[in-house]
Amino acid sequence: MLFAVGVVAFLALALPAACAPTTESERPGVSGSFPPPGDATYDYVVVGGGTAGLAIASRLAASGCSVSVVEAGGFYETDSGNISTVPGFAFSNPVLAPVEFFPPIPHLDWELLSEAQPGAQNRKVHYAAGKTLGGSSAINTMCYHRPTKQTFQRWAQAVGHASYTWASMLPFFLKSATLTPPNWLKRQAPNATITYDQTVFGAGPLQVSYANWADPTNSWFAVALQAIGLAQSPIGFNSGVLSGGAYTTETISPQAVRSSSESSYLAKALVLTQLKVYNRTLAAKILFTGTAATGVSVSTNGISYTLTARKEVILSAGTFHSPQLLMLSGIGPQAKLQSLGIPINSNLPGVGQNLQDPIFFSVQSGVKTPSLASELADPARQAAILEQYTSNRAGPLSSAGGYIAFEKLPAASRLGFSARTTSLLASLPADVPEIEYLAGSFPGTSNGVTTVGDLSAAILNPFSRGSVTISSASIADKPVIDMGWLTDPADAEVAVAAFKRLRQAWSAPAISPVKVGDEVTPGASVQTDAQILAYVKQNAIQIWHASATNSMGISPAAGAVVDWRAKVFGVSRLRVVDASVLPFALPGHPQATIYALAEKIAASILAGV
Repeated sequence: MLFAVGVVAFLALALPAACAPTTESERPGVSGSFPPPGDATYDYVVVGGGTAGLAIASRLAASGCSVSVVEAGGFYETDSGNISTVPGFAFSNPVLAPVEFFPPIPHLDWELLSEAQPGAQNRKVHYAAGKTLGGSSAINTMCYHRPTKQTFQRWAQAVGHASYTWASMLPFFLKSATLTPPNWLKRQAPNATITYDQTVFGAGPLQVSYANWADPTNSWFAVALQAIGLAQSPIGFNSGVLSGGAYTTETISPQAVRSSSESSYLAKALVLTQLKVYNRTLAAKILFTGTAATGVSVSTNGISYTLTARKEVILSAGTFHSPQLLMLSGIGPQAKLQSLGIPINSNLPGVGQNLQDPIFFSVQSGVKTPSLASELADPARQAAILEQYTSNRAGPLSSAGGYIAFEKLPAASRLGFSARTTSLLASLPADVPEIEYLAGSFPGTSNGVTTVGDLSAAILNPFSRGSVTISSASIADKPVIDMGWLTDPADAEVAVAAFKRLRQAWSAPAISPVKVGDEVTPGASVQTDAQILAYVKQNAIQIWHASATNSMGISPAAGAVVDWRAKVFGVSRLRVVDASVLPFALPGHPQATIYALAEKIAASILAGV
């Protein structure tokens, strides 16, 4: 039975004071917020200083609760500098290399490598995950938008609680982010129209805005997508509708630098609360007295100690590490834990299962327009671009993204689908898109090709399932990750149809004025459905939106790990709050929802729910 919609929405507006407010004289100052290693006790211990972890920790600390955050990394601003803070470098950050042999960046990335993927030509894939304060909000490509209204209705039904409907979640979106309208003078792009709805933003810590430069190549991609039926959205992608195309809001501050959970939530909390941060500290396992979580075993520079939680432990280590830590702590599939000699605290078969990871693939052609990639690669332009950014926070370095579009595949694209695929797609809510289109580029080389244009399609609702498990009882051993890509034949059918839509966009007469030469990738040799699928299997990569490995739901028997309050089944005083608890893959980019989820669970905790 679903509860009344307004109950939890009200909690965002009127919360009882669960902890005593902090007075100014009690605040330690930023220098006192990083305690030395050693046993300590707090009301709440938050494991993971990422997108959700810092948001929920700062809200609890702002209510006067004593809160500590355990984070394996440091500050990305000092560890990696401009590559992490300047928007224009987001797509060229080597941490995002989705290949088996990738550049190691241990101060920023967990350096996870998947198992060989049978559905993707047995490729192993590096899966970037932020090992830094801010987590993946510190290394992502900054796209910010929200799912559809019926996505939230589906979520509410999956967990048996109406507090996840759009109407109930909207207050938490309002509470989490502030929108700065586009700076038209700096953008200077009348052919790159921006549409948005200011009423769906509040005054939250996270800064959301638009790039102060519009990529000319992306503006042509917008025209091509519109030509095949994806009209520009009149309200943008933050009002519960994902249909057609729009220039994206991005987590960029008015100063044109990355806004992460660290630079927004944490920066404020360090000044205004007594929040304590144990950075460069590794959590080894959650400690229990009986079935009650009582603390976390951690280590800093080889020094092991215990952080005790008087009230709750909140696990926010992400899609891969949260299930790993649960299993190391005796929560997970009984047979697996027993095989490794781990005592059982809660037999939950769903821990690490249900991994859903949207993938994407591209069609590339040469164009004669400048782009973010070609501008930054041009030695003759670099001094002027740097001056634009440093003096006016404008130009290519101020831009992280551009134009994206969503659709349900049109009828003509569905003609070859099997009855099973048709049925699976029909089971999705009516307003949930099936495909996202993303525009990108690479520097051109010769023969009038200024830019290699890259138009990609992402499968938003994968029916394939992967998993996360462990190989030992030690946190020192990385989680074992099977992405499960393209193991369900429905995903293969959808991928082939989406690929053909990419070619339709490239073939639109509207984009012909800027195209140069023949298709670059995959080229004319790829024509049949079998050839297209082989290309997709060899070249598809992740969009870094893996989720659902500790799924929220009603019953552990059905694979759920946490309930609607994010409380772990079978134990007490333990919650999981991050992308791992999503019950299914969200359409598009999830970071906006992860912030709102953290706000929601913080409100529940402070309300005693």
